[in-house]
Amino acid sequence: MTTKSTTQVFQPAQFGSLHLRNRIVMAPMTRRMAQDDGIPTKEIVAYYRRRAAGEVGLIISEGTPVDSLHAYDTLTVPRFETDEQISAWKRVVDAVHDEGGAFAPQLWHTGRMGADPIGPSAVTLPPRADGTTRSPVREMDSTDFQQVTEAFVNAALSAKQIGCDAIELHGAHGYLLDSFVSPVNNQRTDKYGGSLENRMRFPCEVLAAVRRAVGPDYPIIYRFSQWKVDDFSEIKFADSAQLKVWTSALKEAGASILHVSARSATDVGFPNEDSSLTLAGWSKRVCDLPVIAVGKVSVTLTMDQAYGEEADTVTDPSSAFELLESGEADLIAVGRALIANPDWVKTVRDSSWRNLKPFDKSLLAELY
Repeated sequence: MTTKSTTQVFQPAQFGSLHLRNRIVMAPMTRRMAQDDGIPTKEIVAYYRRRAAGEVGLIISEGTPVDSLHAYDTLTVPRFETDEQISAWKRVVDAVHDEGGAFAPQLWHTGRMGADPIGPSAVTLPPRADGTTRSPVREMDSTDFQQVTEAFVNAALSAKQIGCDAIELHGAHGYLLDSFVSPVNNQRTDKYGGSLENRMRFPCEVLAAVRRAVGPDYPIIYRFSQWKVDDFSEIKFADSAQLKVWTSALKEAGASILHVSARSATDVGFPNEDSSLTLAGWSKRVCDLPVIAVGKVSVTLTMDQAYGEEADTVTDPSSAFELLESGEADLIAVGRALIANPDWVKTVRDSSWRNLKPFDKSLLAELY
């Protein structure tokens, strides 16, 4: 593919101290293939190595819970806390670097979705998809705020120590940091609830604490979304003015790059204000930080459809690449298509997207 729409995507790029061989990012995707103690296995190392060998520019790991108290949802999610876990992640980092790629762990707290759930407010969640009940969510107190913040800080420092090129804070999809921003999940009446400014206070405090710990130049990516895993229709930011308040606060707290998760990267962000500008484009317009656009790149199904019975098919990614050409995004993240195609970058660049294999949920049974 050598059309105008691909002139930027396969070229090297630099964002502060983050040097990338191209503008393709591997999106974080939960796989739950670690040992029960949260230690990444040799198969996980090989999984990330294959994508780096396929010439992905930046690999963002699956969500890595930052503690063994409340942050994880299942024991086999690889965590980012103990010396043994960090040492295993160092093998991943080295493997990615050996293949010429850059690596950032996604630091994650599942919050109200966790095995022992905590969140901004005490709520009872509906049963899981398999019918099993969930534990009631406990409302966080001052001790929890301190513990969670310290867990994020410690994970970030560990990531920097083992040579990660950046870190990403998972502030999207209904998990802990995102649930504070949600007016549905956050029913607090103290300084952490109520107005948007109050609801975004704790995520920004965590981000600011991480920034102070890692220093002024270390790249911090912050991922956010409108939707969440248990409500794909949720809207947290009603208009561009609210989005500006949020993204400006993230910038002030220390974010280097915004990872804007949409159901489709090319969807219009606020149709009543602009008939063409995406949520990523709006984020760049109102905040002026580099932006990663993600959502349904070269696949046909949205996240809430992808794991059902409907079959996915491959699509032309050039519409997402156009976001780079138009200045609406600086990087494009690819998710499920990279599970099916470790060599996605090479295939799209050197031959044709039509040669890609479609994603199928059966591919999640093992790491390849």
